[in-house]
Amino acid sequence: MKRKGQMQVLAILFLILPGHLIAQNCETHHLEGDCNSDLQKGYKTYSQSHSTSISALDTVEFNVVFYGQKDYVLSFCTHSKLYPIHFILIDQQTQDVLYDNAEDNYLESIGLGFDVAKPLTIKVDVLARKSTEEEIEDKVGCLGLLIQYKNYSRKKVSLQL
Repeated sequence: MKRKGQMQVLAILFLILPGHLIAQNCETHHLEGDCNSDLQKGYKTYSQSHSTSISALDTVEFNVVFYGQKDYVLSFCTHSKLYPIHFILIDQQTQDVLYDNAEDNYLESIGLGFDVAKPLTIKVDVLARKSTEEEIEDKVGCLGLLIQYKNYSRKKVSLQL
């Protein structure tokens, strides 16, 4: 009887374990890979940096508050088969599109700054130009949004007053 109970536990573990091993953990993707190569000297990692799973059929939205008197660098990274990354910055208050990286050949990093706090929605999708139709339907990878910041220099702040 004891052996039967052990076999049942093992059977359950074998059913659960493969799914866990196959599942992709994207929690820290923004601190790894291509995003890591965009780390800027003198900048700190912003706590609103984020990573998530994405496929070529998805659009992901990040709602981020950018505080005033700071310079920011946004860097996006994903699996090589999912590039290029398309992102749009939208002002949450007016719903105006502030920036669309399609106009700049899908660059993956941008610098920005605001004098006052500005809530933005960042819409992101991947175009997967290096993928086949089959891979586009099946491929799920990680998408990282690394946000770095630094305070405006004192000299710069006093010039803006």
